[in-house]
Amino acid sequence: EAETAKEAGVRGVLGETVIGFPSPDHKNWQETIAATEKYIERFRNDDLIVPAVAPHAIYTTPDEALVAAHRLATKYNVPLLIHLAEMKKERDDAVRVRKMTPTEVLDKLGVLDGRVVAAHCIYETDGDLAILKRHGTGVAHCPSSNTKMASGVARVAEMLQQGVTVGLGTDGFAGSNDTADLMLEMDLAAKLQKITTMDPTVLPAEQVVAMATIGGAKVLGMEKEIGSLEAGKRADLISVSLDVPNAKPLYNVYSILAYAMKPGDVEDVFVNGREVVSARRVLTLNAPEIYRKAEEYREGIVTGLQQ
Repeated sequence: EAETAKEAGVRGVLGETVIGFPSPDHKNWQETIAATEKYIERFRNDDLIVPAVAPHAIYTTPDEALVAAHRLATKYNVPLLIHLAEMKKERDDAVRVRKMTPTEVLDKLGVLDGRVVAAHCIYETDGDLAILKRHGTGVAHCPSSNTKMASGVARVAEMLQQGVTVGLGTDGFAGSNDTADLMLEMDLAAKLQKITTMDPTVLPAEQVVAMATIGGAKVLGMEKEIGSLEAGKRADLISVSLDVPNAKPLYNVYSILAYAMKPGDVEDVFVNGREVVSARRVLTLNAPEIYRKAEEYREGIVTGLQQ
């Protein structure tokens, strides 16, 4: 995954999932932790890849594995990526069995800090939000995934009001989302907060654009390097065409970016100062060949499921 990202010329904060049962690559979580440390050693000074430790969730990863994952992230000062309070059942089971919310579980284990990126955070109490703020833990809000999976809607407006750092994410492609369309996430994030609070002024366009840029950088602990166009930062940027019907008439550029722009409106992409997309054409990869291989993999998966 890291090598593919480098080949594509894109930046990635990547880690292999630490989970409490055998995976395709490792027999147990101990093997995954050991492999993750080797991976961190290899990529810790890379220009594009930020290695991370990625325990899955409290309901799939044993406490001792969560503690070991946090210890490793602390040792190398790298991000720790985890799913948190994504589903009602996750919250209900934790309260029933452990007499704590999922966030309280992590707090008691001592694995929350400013390196942690907590994905979803839908079923959070006021006390949970206070815990996240106290530790400086960032939240990755993934509205498309949360709506497709009928997980719920995170209290993003309240998180921001209480000083919790929130960035936008897309989640993955394993059934929870079908695109990596950050523009769709901006649109959906803003509208979900408006409808759940019944307040059209909540999460205005400029704020949701900030969540998609500098907010995400802050969640990852990379706001001094990326997330905004400033002298001395790395040149990660896109150009979008405003000469399209959905951008006309142009009254407010933030509203256009949050509610009207589509991925096809992106013309150029620069990562770390290198142009990787020019005039909507990918420069670093053979896109037609990738599409062909994707169809081959699809056929293999379908055949395997039918056997």
